[in-house]
Amino acid sequence: MSQNFPTGITATKDPGGRSALQLDGAGGRVLVALCGAQVLSWHRGDRAVLWTASKPEYAAGKPVRGGVPLVFPWFGDHPTDKKLPAHGFARTLEWRVAAAEPGPRVVLATQDDEKTQALWPHAFALRFAIDLRDGLRLDLTIENRGNAPFRCEEALHTYFAVGDVHTATVHGLEGVRCTETATAPEVGWDPRAPLHFRAETDRVFHGTPDRLELRAPALQRTVVLHSKNAHSAIVWNPWPAKTAKLSQMAADDWTQFCCIETANVKGGALELAPGQTHTMTLRLDVGDR
Repeated sequence: MSQNFPTGITATKDPGGRSALQLDGAGGRVLVALCGAQVLSWHRGDRAVLWTASKPEYAAGKPVRGGVPLVFPWFGDHPTDKKLPAHGFARTLEWRVAAAEPGPRVVLATQDDEKTQALWPHAFALRFAIDLRDGLRLDLTIENRGNAPFRCEEALHTYFAVGDVHTATVHGLEGVRCTETATAPEVGWDPRAPLHFRAETDRVFHGTPDRLELRAPALQRTVVLHSKNAHSAIVWNPWPAKTAKLSQMAADDWTQFCCIETANVKGGALELAPGQTHTMTLRLDVGDR
């Protein structure tokens, strides 16, 4: 990247030497890789809000386990072909800088090509905006550039640092309909109470509110998630048995994080007509408590 950027945006490399941008603003400091448009880290002062696995791999064409990987055009395993990459291919593509503004705010972009058409035969364009003017704001825009409608899923697969997952709680999903997909889930949990982590958790919530709270007493921190045009949420922690099967993870990594994914998946998947666009927004605010 040889272009000149406004104050607050710097071309740099991530820990694996891949092309990246650093954003510095009122909302903190962000490192985002052009591979997958993945937000790798977000710091408020010297404190990391996002979590990264103990043995991260910064490889070309591969997502890092941590930060905010992007999910598109399908969530989880492909519905008919398990050989295709989990969570789609947006997180493996190389993105370009489409716009950079003071504040700072940067917009990354990508679109279909021969390789994506072989995996998913649709013409599309994606834009991902990262804004640090007030907390951290992320906007993912999908455009159908083809001549026929398509159905797709999307998610911001956000990994949050919690210090001790046993004491972390998620608020705002009480009474919201959900599907538990964990292999060994908690038995008999109360869906009317704030979500606690007592076993492997992989819950897909349907028809979610626009405001959620993650409380992490071990870090004396509360993160507020404000979303727009996101009708699904996935709350995930792998617990030790699943962690042992996952790449980039140390045995006790599961104790340090949880994922709250802002999404449109399953019954909330998008149906976009030719020429139609859809923007999903997540704004994160952090408070001490």
